[in-house]
Amino acid sequence: MRSLFLLAVFGLVGWTMARTIRNRASRSPAVKNRMLIGGCLFLALGSVIALWLPRRVPESQGSPATLVAILLLWVVGGGLAYVGVVTLLGALFARPPADDPTKPPSL
Repeated sequence: MRSLFLLAVFGLVGWTMARTIRNRASRSPAVKNRMLIGGCLFLALGSVIALWLPRRVPESQGSPATLVAILLLWVVGGGLAYVGVVTLLGALFARPPADDPTKPPSL
């Protein structure tokens, strides 16, 4: 039961983040491209931190410090990967207006 609750919370947080990112990425094509690149970078960085770095932590006979370091890498890397996926999905579904060469870009 607790797992379903946590899954629902992560889904709700992801949905809210994706909607917010979609709204921001809909401002202009440049913002959408920045969001897509940022999402890819967060996903790649999170995957490296969560999957590759824990294998590089030296094993010291099951030391508690080693276990804490690996757990911390999984949590931080997994969080970054989650944010990267949500950012990518939010930016992919954004519909920015087409650039009009007669209008100057607004900041």
